[in-house]
Amino acid sequence: MARFQYNGEPSRPKLVTSYGPTLKIRLKMKDGTVQELTPVPPATRFEIGQDIGYDITDERAIRYLEVDSRFTRLS
Repeated sequence: MARFQYNGEPSRPKLVTSYGPTLKIRLKMKDGTVQELTPVPPATRFEIGQDIGYDITDERAIRYLEVDSRFTRLS
C-alpha cells in the first residue's frame, strides 16, 4: 500500500502557457483495467503539494506513479 503527493504538471514553456486544474488521474491496473481517481470531497481538484487521498495497492499503478514526475511517494 502506498500514498502519493501531487506535485503539479511539469514545466513545458514552449508547449503549454498554463495548465487547468487536475480533475482526475487515470491509473492502469495489473489486470488491465483503468481506475479513475477523483479528488476526495470537499476538494474539487487535486492541489499541488497535497496527498492525493488514496491508498494505492496495485503494483503496476504504484510503479507508474513512482516514475511519474507529477507524484512523490509519501509511504
